[in-house]
Amino acid sequence: MTEEASVPAGEVAVAGRRARVLELVYRVGIIIKGIDGLIELVAGLLLWLAPGILRASLAPLMHTDSDDETLRLFIAQYAGRLDTTLAAGASAFVIVFLLTHGIVKLVLVYCLLKEYRWVYPYALAVLGLFAVYQIYTVIQKPTVGLIVLALLDIVIIWLVWREWRTLTQAAERTQPARPEFGASKPGIRE
Repeated sequence: MTEEASVPAGEVAVAGRRARVLELVYRVGIIIKGIDGLIELVAGLLLWLAPGILRASLAPLMHTDSDDETLRLFIAQYAGRLDTTLAAGASAFVIVFLLTHGIVKLVLVYCLLKEYRWVYPYALAVLGLFAVYQIYTVIQKPTVGLIVLALLDIVIIWLVWREWRTLTQAAERTQPARPEFGASKPGIRE
């Protein structure tokens, strides 16, 4: 009797729905990572090639009324801090960090969405390093926003690992069994 035959149909349906939901969350998380990478790449290019444009685009976000929504105030405060940083001049480190971070994320997202199995270990390593850096940043200057972003990155790492495991198991089920070492090959007499 197979393992699937011993499981009630209702449990199989629930497990199937759960898998589909996790797959959707995985894809949405990866796409968000891609959007994040694109924003970092564009910001790095703007800081490098035209820092005045980035400062000018942040200016409207900094001017809010006290009656505005909490989110708008949060964005205004963040934009104000970023504008202060930009006014001091972006360092070469920040520009290189944003450019490489954005490019790496975009390449990883493309490969993960194409389901290139060989990229998953590299993606896990890179995303893990990014998460370690974020955790370090949270320890240095803890904010609710950084903590939420670090937790989201940890969830995405788990989802990438889960997807890699699922793809690997599916590939193993579809591959023909390899003969054991020392076993005779079909058609060859010993």
